[in-house]
Amino acid sequence: MSLDALSPFRRGANAPLAGRTILQIVPPLAAGGDERATLAVTAALAETGARALVATDSGGLAGELQAIGGLFVRFPAATKNPLAMALNMRRLQRIIASERVDLVHVRSRWAAWTAVKACRKAKRPLVTSLPGDGVRTRPRSSFETAVAEGDTVIASSEFVAWRAESLFPTPPKRLRIVRPGMDLSKLQPERVSGRRVSDVRSNWGVAAHERIVLMPGRLAPGRGQQTLIEAAALIKGQGLDDVRFVLAGEAAKPVFARELDALALKCGVQSMFIRVAASADPPAAFVGAAVVVFPATEADGVTRTSIEAAAMGALTIISDVGSAREIVASPPHVDAESRTGWLVPPREPAALAEAIRAALSLGASAREAIRRRSRAKIADAYSLERMTRDTLNVYAEALAG
Repeated sequence: MSLDALSPFRRGANAPLAGRTILQIVPPLAAGGDERATLAVTAALAETGARALVATDSGGLAGELQAIGGLFVRFPAATKNPLAMALNMRRLQRIIASERVDLVHVRSRWAAWTAVKACRKAKRPLVTSLPGDGVRTRPRSSFETAVAEGDTVIASSEFVAWRAESLFPTPPKRLRIVRPGMDLSKLQPERVSGRRVSDVRSNWGVAAHERIVLMPGRLAPGRGQQTLIEAAALIKGQGLDDVRFVLAGEAAKPVFARELDALALKCGVQSMFIRVAASADPPAAFVGAAVVVFPATEADGVTRTSIEAAAMGALTIISDVGSAREIVASPPHVDAESRTGWLVPPREPAALAEAIRAALSLGASAREAIRRRSRAKIADAYSLERMTRDTLNVYAEALAG
């Protein structure tokens, strides 16, 4: 990442982070760690003249960190054992002292308690990151409240920040929004060849003339597959017989997949649906689909995949839950000329069917204009550069404070 992209965090005596030692604590990816963001921020810190340490029990990160100028510190960040967490507090105090750490950023909900205790004793500023989809229920212990007790608390969306305000005694002035960063170089439709799209559609087993309504993601309650099946029945009744619906994702439980099959049979749309595994080539899947839908019934169903679809310029329909309004701009929240996709009420098949029908009926020029605006919106809010710059801003502000 260039220094121009990281302005004003340039090297030099007056640079806000130059010469500082920043420690990020992150659990392994399997335990909910955001390794991509950690590596991006580590590389940016090295570029700006800071000393970047990463404490984790993910040994696989050691080589990558060394290659980008970071330092690996082995640390059991994923433990949920109270005794181990207490031992970790002393371990972290020693790391802060021996490495002369200026600021700690903990990206782990369970390591937050350890970091809060250690940083208060060491009198070091602490930045905590809320889980990607936020905290769903009111915390019941100090172990659960710690994630919101940083001097600065990072939320991944306005929705997550709002939910944190309602669940934690966290003053809004301590909250900062840093949205996830996407490597947009991998999400460019012009780089997707016709052969890749043809291969994806062939794997789906669809005919060349059929328009695809794609729903990517795990088959699970809360994701809205039932709503889509009921919407398909309404679409079939409108005479649209060249539309196929592809559910691309593994079932959380086999019994749920059988329930979906039974519902499709009951609604008379079993021949319109195809269930496949998650695509190995998501960009080509987004290009090969006429519409991509995320009819989640709960806020947690608005996933990173919906951001990727919008970044590719797919005609994207999302239930109006969680952070959906931050991903897609849709009337009545914006003028029709600013539309980048569709927002629909959750659990309302008729509204979903109408949005799908509207997207499928667009002319070429209108369709391309929405695609272009969608890509621009995501590039502005969710680029890797934006995420990194916002994170460094949080660090500089916390150190100045």
